[in-house]
This record gives sequence, C-alpha cells and structure tokens, in this order.
Amino acid sequence: MAYAKAGRVLSTKDRGRRRLATQSWRFASAACLASFLLLEGRAASEELEGCSGVDAAAVSPQESPRAEAKASVPEVVGGAVWGEIKRYGSDTAALVVAPFHWDATDRWKAAGSAALIGGAFAADHAVYDAFARNRSDFTDSVSKATTWFGGGGGFAVAAGLLGAGLALENPEVRDMGRDALETAIIAGLFTNLVIKPTAGRWRPSESNGETKFDPFSGHTSYTSGHATQAFAVASVIAMRSPGWVIPTIAYGLATVVACDRINDRAHFASDVVTAALFATATGRFIVNRHRSMSTHDAKAPAVAFEVLPIRDGVALGARW
Repeated sequence: MAYAKAGRVLSTKDRGRRRLATQSWRFASAACLASFLLLEGRAASEELEGCSGVDAAAVSPQESPRAEAKASVPEVVGGAVWGEIKRYGSDTAALVVAPFHWDATDRWKAAGSAALIGGAFAADHAVYDAFARNRSDFTDSVSKATTWFGGGGGFAVAAGLLGAGLALENPEVRDMGRDALETAIIAGLFTNLVIKPTAGRWRPSESNGETKFDPFSGHTSYTSGHATQAFAVASVIAMRSPGWVIPTIAYGLATVVACDRINDRAHFASDVVTAALFATATGRFIVNRHRSMSTHDAKAPAVAFEVLPIRDGVALGARW
C-alpha cells in the first residue's frame, strides 16, 4: 500500500520509519531535559550546602542561624532551566560577536572555509550525478543505519554522555556531553530558524538536481540539518577526547551522515559542506570558551572569606 503526501509516494515502511524517527526525537528531547535538570539540580544543591555551612566550633548552638528551608521541586527545576537559558544566551551572544574579535589566523581560516564552500557549490552537479550513478541497495542500507546520528540520535548521544558523566562523577565526560548538547541546540537553532528560511533552497529531489534558491519560500535544503547535528556533536567529542581514535570515529560517522543526505537526494554537496564547517566551528568555539572560563575560575583564591549573620552580630567564615 502507498500513500501520497506532498507530491511524494510513501510506502507503509517509510511511514513506519518516520513514526520511529518522531518517537526517537521525543525520547531524545526527554533525555536532554532530564540531564539538564539532574546537572543543574545537583549544582544548585551543592551550592546551597556550601553557602549554608557554618563552623560548629566557631558558633554556639544559641548563636546558630536558623536553618534555611530546603528548595522545593519547582524551585530546583526553575533554577535548572534558568541556569541553562543564561548559559546558552551568553554563549550565543559571544558566538555572534566573535567575528569582530578575529585575529589574522581566524580570518585566514574563515577565508579557507569560504573557498571550500565555493568549491562545493561549483561541484554540486558533478557530485550529485556521481552519487546518483553509484546509488545502490548497499548505500541505502548504510544511510538507514547511520542517518540517526544526524537526527534525534545526536541529542541522545550527547544526553547519554552527560548522564554517564554525572552518574560516574567524571567531569570530563560530563562536560563533553553538556557541550555537545549545547552545540547541537545552538547550531540547530541557527540552521533551522535563520539559514534555511533565508536561503530557501530547493532540495535535489524537488528540483531534479538543479540549483534553485527562493528565499523565504519554505524550501529547506541549505544547509543540512542532519549534517549540522552530526558535526556539532562530533566536533565536541573530538575536542574533549584524548588521542586520535575517538575523534576519528566521531568525525568519520558525521561524514557518513553527510554522504547519506546526498545519497538520499535530500541535499547537495554544498549543503552538507557548509553545515559541517559551521557546526564544527561552533563546537570548537564553545569548548574553547568553556575551557577558558574554567581556567579563569581555577585562578580564583584558594580560600574564600564571607560574613555570616548571627544573633546580636556577625561572624567571619572561611571556605577552602
């Protein structure tokens, strides 16, 4: 049985795959939210415990301040969400203004990226024809097995790393997952809300392989959302992994996803090349920014003093 939809004929198997993809997306979104709340809730709890601690030897029971009430679940959830919103907002603003602070090396990298994108545009038709000639059951099976990494699977991988890092108390894995999740969300928002609508490029399957741009027309070929997601997660994993094996696997899988999209006639070469460069640059920027912020925090004084209110006066406390 087949179903006509938007000018295309979808088989029952295709409809099943789409339902599975939608369910995977919902699962990944739930996993992301749960990881956010677990991470921020734990951080908020530790902060409250640290700020409310008072040296029992220095303050008598009569002078002890009244114990603070525990934060309610809505307060913890609200604080977690608000903390992530502020973090994402700060990083997004820094990403937008970053080109104004580029040095000579950064400008050369940008010029090289522009040249690669231009070359991809020039080769679009040749690459499209080559993929069409060599498409087979094998390439289709590879696409079905790997495209997930550019969809909800990318979010699931990032959330899984974040959850594993928290459960194992491994800050390196935790930060890898958290940065991957943030990069995927920020790069995805730019792609789907700004780049795709503005470009309005027709997909190869819609234009019979011809290049057609129609801004704000609803066509969404440029750039590839799957390639953006795959390289956003892969770039962070590569940046935060030692050696070359894991980075090679991460970038290799992302490259396969990009090729899948050309094989499936969903995108041109220039769509996936632009997405890969943009997502990789975003991921590297976010990781470097967070590393520099951590280094700055690490240089803070080892001992912190604070004034604590007590009955009939104040007390000086120290934390280290």
